[in-house]
Amino acid sequence: MNANKSSISRRKFVRNTAISTGLLSAGISQAAISGTLNNSDSIEGNFSPREILVQTVSNHKFDIKKDNVKLILERLEYTSSYKPDIICLPEAFANTAQSGVEPVPGPITDAFSKHARKHNCYIICTLITKRNGRMYNTAVLLDRKGQVAGMYDKIHPTEGECNNGITPGNLTPPVFKTDFGTIGIQICFDINWPDQWKMLREQGAEIVFWPSTYPQRTMLSTYASLFKYYVVGCSRIDPCYVYDMTGELLAKSGRYEGWAFANLNLEKIFCEIDFHVKKVKEIRKKYGRKVKVVYLHDNDWVTIESRSPDLKIQQIKDEFGLTSHPDYIKRAEKYINKFRK
Repeated sequence: MNANKSSISRRKFVRNTAISTGLLSAGISQAAISGTLNNSDSIEGNFSPREILVQTVSNHKFDIKKDNVKLILERLEYTSSYKPDIICLPEAFANTAQSGVEPVPGPITDAFSKHARKHNCYIICTLITKRNGRMYNTAVLLDRKGQVAGMYDKIHPTEGECNNGITPGNLTPPVFKTDFGTIGIQICFDINWPDQWKMLREQGAEIVFWPSTYPQRTMLSTYASLFKYYVVGCSRIDPCYVYDMTGELLAKSGRYEGWAFANLNLEKIFCEIDFHVKKVKEIRKKYGRKVKVVYLHDNDWVTIESRSPDLKIQQIKDEFGLTSHPDYIKRAEKYINKFRK
């Protein structure tokens, strides 16, 4: 079996997975479990060349005086049967009294590196770091081998953070290449500045992760719809959200479970209806069930995604001359400017 097929097979969720009651006797707290695994129908199956499972986790029901690193790890171990490809943890989820300021690598990243290696997944771990004599609020991306694959420093710390010594990050946010696609990260207060979210789109981000201290529904769905990428929000307090590139809610955590899962198909294109109605009919006729077409009738939008492991969206795009919505807007703006006086 080749590496790609092995990766796809690894990510398939097996229905009715039995979770042993021995978890409690093994020392995993009720607060860490806080519910049962569910929504199997929404995450089962993998038919696209690039369909991944994301997990977002909160500090739901945790006692602030206890070791949140241990509790989060227990929660991740409990839900590991889902085999997520990437996990996002909340902003600076470990209490300051527990973690203080750490270098990278350090005790917190070492703990989650071990989990990433064991379960073959990426993890976004946000903590307060110190480098070259300065403190940052940093999201550390750990790869499937537990290695540091990149770091993002919060660009817009709050006034309180600045007063406590946190240094703002570079105004141009980086994107990170993973084995499934390109991702970006913003942290908490960054949500109030759309320019950086737009920069991530322009750099090719397909998913943007948002570790935070608090939840935010409206802006996350707005950015997903505006910039046409998936958005994964991860808050210390529930709910955590996962949004489709249409802005529609795919999954959320809540009262009974402090985590959420969602399958994200990265072989997907978001188009304006203009110039595409005939093309979509031709795609349907040729590929049938190998593609999934969703018209957002109230918005004059359409999404097209591959549902076949041997069919990539770029192939469909090239064959039928599809133009993604962001590219269409760029083209239209360039065309309109020819007629400006």
